[in-house]
Amino acid sequence: MASLNTVRNQRVYVNTSARSWTCQHSIDPVIKTFHRSLPGYAPTPLTSLKSIAEQLGVKHVLMKDESHRFDLKAFKILGASWGAYRALAQRLGLPLTVSIRELGLAARIADIKLFAATDGNHGRAVARMAKYLDLEAHIVVPSIMDKVSQERIASEGALIEVVEGDYDLAVKIADQEAAVSGGLLIQDTAWPGYDEIPRWIVDGYSTMLQEIDKQVLEIAGKPADLVVFPVGVGSLAQAVITHYKNPALLTALLAVEADTAACLLASLENGAMTSVSTGDTIMCGLNCGTISSIAWPMLRDGIDATATVTDVEAHHAVCHLQSLGSSVGPCGAAPLAALEN
Repeated sequence: MASLNTVRNQRVYVNTSARSWTCQHSIDPVIKTFHRSLPGYAPTPLTSLKSIAEQLGVKHVLMKDESHRFDLKAFKILGASWGAYRALAQRLGLPLTVSIRELGLAARIADIKLFAATDGNHGRAVARMAKYLDLEAHIVVPSIMDKVSQERIASEGALIEVVEGDYDLAVKIADQEAAVSGGLLIQDTAWPGYDEIPRWIVDGYSTMLQEIDKQVLEIAGKPADLVVFPVGVGSLAQAVITHYKNPALLTALLAVEADTAACLLASLENGAMTSVSTGDTIMCGLNCGTISSIAWPMLRDGIDATATVTDVEAHHAVCHLQSLGSSVGPCGAAPLAALEN
């Protein structure tokens, strides 16, 4: 059973059937071993927001602070690095024991370049992995992306291509250019005919979720009752669902979208994948108009509720977290905005 409600300015979709929905999923221990081999890997902190817990009337509100992930201030490198590593190893016929140095050398001999489209941190993550491998990276971005974000991607040594269009168009162009050049597209969204690499990217996020499980137990003494997370194309959401909807946990899940790019909400309302036109938003990483095709079935069945937040609400959440000593961007603050509203 599902229902759509409006709470203040939020549109909230509730799926009561998700409470008992489960999925079976196992985590390959090789993934965490791989991440530990990356320069500067360390678990990011789980911060206790005591004043917010008191405000909401709950015992704990815990925030995974990905501003400490390497020096990229985003979790995306966990998926992009594993996805690129798996894809290159498969293309080159190398085992998953191959080192990054050896993999990069083989890829250079084969003249393979990495391609990706991005509206946020994924492109920089792919560029960083290309840097580790000493490969060229070609990152396609929509014209709406701010100059600072573009410069951060370029600082990793990537070539930036700006297209006059939205994120969905950038993905199409990156795919076409990778095909023409014989390069490798490392994209975190899937569509018919392109789903293997996005699955590996989703798998890469499992390292962060394992970190969270350990940290929650250390702080609260029990697993989380509710996990709130932002949604763009849905790859992180897919990882969260497969992790927390296993029969041993059955954690409640709340997904949060930018109100200007609520493709998940539109899809849930229509009962089928639905693309939406996107507008400008400070939540750049959530500014996606189409849900990943492999994520959609999981999101449809496994999310307990979905809410939208406005730029104003996200900005207020950013400021609130800053007052508590946490430097988190609008995408990372969106879940708090949803809880507070």
